[in-house]
Amino acid sequence: MHIRPYHEKDKESIINLSTRFNDIPLMDYRNREIMEQKQLELAENSIESSESDIFVVENDGDFLGYIELIEDKDYFTNNAVAYISAIAVTNLGEGKGVGKMLMEKAEEWCLDKQCTQVMLDVFRANDNAINFYKHLGYEEEIVKMVKTPK
Repeated sequence: MHIRPYHEKDKESIINLSTRFNDIPLMDYRNREIMEQKQLELAENSIESSESDIFVVENDGDFLGYIELIEDKDYFTNNAVAYISAIAVTNLGEGKGVGKMLMEKAEEWCLDKQCTQVMLDVFRANDNAINFYKHLGYEEEIVKMVKTPK
């Protein structure tokens, strides 16, 4: 298994993997079809963007997952931070250390860019991802609260 920068041949795999972002329970006010379409658009835009760096894990030519990293600024301190805008692992890559490999790449990228933190957003219903991030030492900082008035 190895990690490398994105190549054009990865485009279809990344777009196909974007469907995994909605494999969680959604709040009642979220429309699954709209969410799926938005995730597809985000994946397509990421691939076309020159503002992010995408890294891919593969093994014997099999695409196992990817991470997209963007240099951003912390709202409160204005410090440069590494922001993980997307990370996904294929079914084939699950349980093989692919996610950990990608997160280690994020930390390495953060240090190379002289950023102060690695940050990401995750839906509260995505318990598997939250537990994974906590296992790697990530902490919750901001909690978004939502209510649909009746």
